[in-house]
Amino acid sequence: MAKSNAQLQKDKRAKEKALLERTGAEKRSLIVSKALDDALLILGERHGFEEWQETVSTFIINLAAAQSEDSERFVSMSRPELIIKEKWTRQLEAFSATGVEAS
Repeated sequence: MAKSNAQLQKDKRAKEKALLERTGAEKRSLIVSKALDDALLILGERHGFEEWQETVSTFIINLAAAQSEDSERFVSMSRPELIIKEKWTRQLEAFSATGVEAS
């Protein structure tokens, strides 16, 4: 039986509360750039996984708690420049709307 929207929201809040309690965190809103928000949405659509924000947050928390030797390699990580072409934007928007990858 399909869950109602209210039940889905209730389940989502319960899961979020359990995560906050487990990590000892408090609820705050995460302000992210449009590019990061779009990237997380694309990853979610691509892999059918909606918890990227949780995954990224957990990674950052663990990285901050690590010894400096363990986190040092991320400081010099390559950061390639991404130049988004108009064609790619149209393809992503079409994929987002239809779920079908254009060839």
